Formats: sequence, C-alpha cells, structure tokens
Amino acid sequence: MRIVTRGDFDGLVSSVLLTEVEDIREIRFVHPKDAQDGLVEADAEDIVVNIPYIRGCGLWFDHHVSEEEKQPAEKEFRGRFEMAPSAARVIYNHYAADHKDRFDRYEDLLNAADKLDSADLTMDDVTKPEGWVLLGLTLDPRSGLGPEFRKYFRWLVEYIKEVPLEKVLEHREVKRRTDRVLHEQAEFKAVLEKHARVDGNVIITDFRGMTEKPVGNRFLIYTMFPEANVEMRLFDGYKGNTVVAVGHSIFNRTCNVNAGEMLGEYGGGGHRGAGTTQIDKASAEKKIAEILQRLKSC
Repeated sequence: MRIVTRGDFDGLVSSVLLTEVEDIREIRFVHPKDAQDGLVEADAEDIVVNIPYIRGCGLWFDHHVSEEEKQPAEKEFRGRFEMAPSAARVIYNHYAADHKDRFDRYEDLLNAADKLDSADLTMDDVTKPEGWVLLGLTLDPRSGLGPEFRKYFRWLVEYIKEVPLEKVLEHREVKRRTDRVLHEQAEFKAVLEKHARVDGNVIITDFRGMTEKPVGNRFLIYTMFPEANVEMRLFDGYKGNTVVAVGHSIFNRTCNVNAGEMLGEYGGGGHRGAGTTQIDKASAEKKIAEILQRLKSC
C-alpha cells in the first residue's frame, strides 16, 4: 500500500506506525489544499493520513476539526476519524488492540507527536528546543527548511525505527538541520520583530513578498508578544495565492475562535487552535480584514 500524507512530524510518526502494521511500498506527499479541492486521486492501495478525505482511498486517518462535518459516512471508508491530539494517535487507537506489542516502543515518539501537533509546549520547548521537539522542527514545513524534506522524511521513517533518539540526533543529516534551526533562531526573531505587529489581541505577521527568510520556530512569536492570544500570519502561498494562517497563542490560551471552522468558511481548515486557508490575491485584502475583525472579537 501507499501512504498519502503531508510531510510534517505528525505525518512522520503516522508513517512509522503504519509501516509496522501494513505492507507499505511508497510514501507520497500531497498538498492538503489539493486534496480538499478534489485534485488528488486515490485508489484502494492508498492510505490517506492527516489530510482531507480522498474518495476511493483504501484507508483514511484524520483528526482535523474542519473535517468533522465533511467526513463521509462510516460505511463509505475504512480507517478512523476522531478528535485527537495527532493523526498518529488516531492510527494508534485504530490498531492498538491487535498490535499494542509492536507500538509500545514508540510511546515517547507518539507522545511527542501529540505534544507538537497540539502545541502543548513549554516556553523552554520553544526557546531551547531539544529531543523529539527539536527533531520535529526540522520537519515543520512552516520552518522553511526547503524541498529536500521528501528524501529526508522517507529516510527518517526507517532510521528512527533502528536507533534511539540520541543516535538519530547525532546523524549528520539530522544534525545539519537541527544546527540550522538553533543557529538561525536569533536571526528569525529579528525578522519577526520587523514584520510582526500587534492589533489589539492579534499578532499580525506579514511575510508576503519575502522570497527568503531564516528557518524559524513557528511558536517563537508567542514568546515575543505574551499579551496577545492569537496570530494571523500572511505569506505567499501555493499557486500564487495568499496564505492566511491563524494560530492561538500556546501561552495565552484565551482565544475562543475556532480557527479551523472559521477558515473552513474561506476554503481552508484545521484544528480549533490553528488553521490555514489560501485566498486568491484579488480578494485577499477584503477577506484578511474580515478574518482580523473576527479574531479581535475573541
């Protein structure tokens, strides 16, 4: 079978678990927006993970709140959909009754997927990342580590099954990326200081027009503006659109806007605490203003 997923840490851990219980011959990456728009085809050999349901797939595992009302009837698909801190946790819950013995050794890895995907992080996790959190940042597509992730991702799926975390972090391919994450943290903070501002309770970070920026931890912004409870990040996106990414502060958890549901109204989706949408540039300013006003009311 083939895994069809996004190339982030949750997708990695999901792939590790699936390769333990299914005969996987390939990992395929797709953009969630393409899956949402019906531009991706799937057949009975495809296991769709952590992205919107693709009609015709053999199995589907997801946990995004924006997909809860869109999910097909249970009889239409095999797999599992539920509200959980990570897609990896959904996969664990689906297979654990029969394969718990094979999953036990991944307890720390699975807990790290829950922690990162639900942003259940401490201030030190953000400012001084280490362990699985640091490794996860090398796979965060929002960190800006470039197009090499596909080869790196596929290799990691097998490597982290073979050696302990300490050895994973010492490998030159991993260390090259973790060193870059740590080295560029200060530079990324300087970029944020230049491109971010606060409007009421909302941090507005505008990266539109930037062709290059340092690798950066996406949660760093919340350490810089602790009084704000939500960020709206803007950047140039897929196929020339404007991306609007909304995330609740992980330190000031008072925002009551469901980001995934709200951005679902604009063609996107996500979780309660974080989501994205892509808007055509012709209508971007109007919709950005609308989203901002809704966030300021939270």
